[in-house]
Amino acid sequence: MAPRSSDMKQITLLLLLALSACAAPAPPAAPPAPPVPPASPAPVLSGDWRDWPLAPGTWQYLPGTPISTARFGDAQSAQFIVRCDAAARRVTILRAGTATELAITTSTRTARFPAGHIEEQGSAMSGVILNAADAFLDEMVFSRGRIAVQSPGLPSLAIPAWAEPGRAIEDCRK
Repeated sequence: MAPRSSDMKQITLLLLLALSACAAPAPPAAPPAPPVPPASPAPVLSGDWRDWPLAPGTWQYLPGTPISTARFGDAQSAQFIVRCDAAARRVTILRAGTATELAITTSTRTARFPAGHIEEQGSAMSGVILNAADAFLDEMVFSRGRIAVQSPGLPSLAIPAWAEPGRAIEDCRK
């Protein structure tokens, strides 16, 4: 009796399955590359500004006639500047970046100032000009431990309240 065609198909299928079981297994696929972590954004500072970490950097006082300056930041760039123009009896307060407003918080109050854009040694800064007799300058100088600087679209800063800005402001009051 001759095998039927359906039996032949089954036998062929069984032979193919048996042969495939004898073949070497395919090498495992390489594991997927780990995802690249996204760049970490600037930390969002919330809660009480007096608990924020201080911005990295240090103050430096640069005496001069008629311009003296107190700069906060690192050796390459300043994050915050207090500049005295003694001849005009004006104090310019600058922060790194461009914004339309500077909000400066001291231990006694927050003052908001419309900010203009100024180039400072090739860096874009936002600034406000105050009369050297403005009482808010004293509040900055005598703030307990730190001041906070906030501007729309820029990272908030907590800056130590050291003597250098007071020295620059006092240069304008002589």
